[in-house]
Amino acid sequence: MACRVDFYVQAAEAPKGHLTLACRVTEKAYQAGHRIYLRCEDAQQANELDELLWTFSQSSFVPHQLVSSGRSDAPVTIGHTPPSSGEAEVIVSLADEPIPDVDGFARVAEIVGHDSTQRESGRKRYRFYREQGLDPVTHEIRL
Repeated sequence: MACRVDFYVQAAEAPKGHLTLACRVTEKAYQAGHRIYLRCEDAQQANELDELLWTFSQSSFVPHQLVSSGRSDAPVTIGHTPPSSGEAEVIVSLADEPIPDVDGFARVAEIVGHDSTQRESGRKRYRFYREQGLDPVTHEIRL
């Protein structure tokens, strides 16, 4: 079964909107019963998302942990290196680089922020997946 790749593009300017968007996509995948790897650009962003997942929504709870915690019992794991096959079913990615090998994952959700640098990074990742024979789908999201 081929991996499904979706691009979630922040449609309007919002401070740290791409981080909130990543939390929303992660929450939906968690509610659907999936194990998720939330891939960040670096350790600082991973820590920021660790905090934000506790507070982005007053009406939900998304159990999560940092890869650096050494634990593996939460349905959402947050890290900044590419995940290993079997570590999760869904990858939600904020990283500038595409997931190099999507075999073994059901889905990749690429998050693209509103600013021009993030948009250009998103275009490069989109081209990468197309070159791998995948057909990414784009969703414009208003926060």
